[in-house]
Amino acid sequence: MSTGKVILTSNKKGTKTANSEYTFHISSYDTDGKVCLYEALFKNHQQNKSVHYHKLITETFTVLEGEFYFYLDKDEYVLGKGDSLVIPPYTIHGFRSKAPNSRVMIAFSDSRNRDDFFIELAQIVNGEMILNAEETEAFYNKYDQYNVPL
Repeated sequence: MSTGKVILTSNKKGTKTANSEYTFHISSYDTDGKVCLYEALFKNHQQNKSVHYHKLITETFTVLEGEFYFYLDKDEYVLGKGDSLVIPPYTIHGFRSKAPNSRVMIAFSDSRNRDDFFIELAQIVNGEMILNAEETEAFYNKYDQYNVPL
């Protein structure tokens, strides 16, 4: 018989860049990748969105504060506080903050190592890890993220 797990605020990890902060509320390691939950804060309006899809992951978003542009199957939506979005596998999507200090809760299912994705992505954004184009594609693909050019 398995038991539940209490995750205290003092035990939560995360990662930061100059423009973003991620808090790992429920780590992919806490649930063996069955589900994980992250809160993302974007300090400034973002110009770019990474349009991509996942082969295994279902991803959900709930806007906690501010506004975000969400790209979903060739359409763009503006979501505000309390709005949610569910993205099943193979659905092309992307997002970016519309307003400064926007926060979103992101949940993933079937993502065994999503924490590592956010940690390594911050290292790339912060210039701590330098990848060429081929290595960048391999990095994203390793974490079930397949970028789509617009």
